[in-house]
Amino acid sequence: MNSAPGKSAAPAASTPVPTQVPQSETWPLTGLERPANAGARARQAVAVKIENTSAARPQSGLEAADIVFEELVEGGVTRYNAIFHSQQPEEIGPVRSVRPMDPAIAAPFRAWLVYSGGVPQFEQRVRDEGLRGFNEDQAMGASYRVQWRWMPHNLYLSIPALLGKFGGAGATGAGGADSASNAANGAANGAADTTEPEKIFEFAKSGETPSAVSTGVEAKQLVVNFPAAHARFDWNGSKWQRVDEGVASTARSGVPLQADNVVVVRTTTVATNALDSAGFPVPETVMEGGGQAYVATGGKIMDAKWSKDSVGSPLVLTDVSGSPIVLAPGQTWVELLAAGTFSYS
Repeated sequence: MNSAPGKSAAPAASTPVPTQVPQSETWPLTGLERPANAGARARQAVAVKIENTSAARPQSGLEAADIVFEELVEGGVTRYNAIFHSQQPEEIGPVRSVRPMDPAIAAPFRAWLVYSGGVPQFEQRVRDEGLRGFNEDQAMGASYRVQWRWMPHNLYLSIPALLGKFGGAGATGAGGADSASNAANGAANGAADTTEPEKIFEFAKSGETPSAVSTGVEAKQLVVNFPAAHARFDWNGSKWQRVDEGVASTARSGVPLQADNVVVVRTTTVATNALDSAGFPVPETVMEGGGQAYVATGGKIMDAKWSKDSVGSPLVLTDVSGSPIVLAPGQTWVELLAAGTFSYS
């Protein structure tokens, strides 16, 4: 192509070389087998804030998350911070706003954090912690409004579009092979290097028994009651079926929301000086320190302890004697029970 008169043609941009990572046989956040077509490059983890109200159900994408955190927000209701790595759906949502504890959830996974918006001080905290955050405007082209729901329940996200635009290697859709063009596309949009997440939980290897199965007591139902959100997990013989407000939960795809592991973390909240649009004070779940926990796997449950040293430190689970807990490979739900009750039977 001819250059403009009086100007020399700019040199062609070089194609970035994708970061290579040692190929693990399993996904770090699920312990499940990592297929050969997943690619040898680092794959970016993405944390997405997802609404949890009747107006938001059935949500999209939760069935594909590696780990789902449920957190207390204002008014006693809950929202999810879902971590995606092994699967990358094109429809996730409804996407909602950031909260003060979200950086401490996302940081150990080196995750990009996607949300609709939020109180300026909470968005600033994302930046202060060194995380790459995307509100609706910043994710434009990957975030979109659907016509089949009313605002504010209609903002959705495509992870392949996000990674393709901003350069997180490994944009694949819901689990296919990596697209080689994504690194180049992202570099043109000012992307940072992709960082593979480290595993934070221990998963049972072939022939190994998960901790709760070997040492726990039988449990067929787990009841998690936040002040204004009531859920349970029913053991169906193979997985823990999520039940919200008495109704078995499914994704919009029709896939049941079922966990392989359920972790209940007993913690507390501290007050912030922020109010939501309805005038409710915004609580912050305490994510640093430690305390009582429960781990449920395979129709059994055990007492546990949790600890987390800093915002960027992983959530560590041990038994009451301090030995590491081994989970079943698969999806894990973490209930950050800062207020309310938990029981099992």
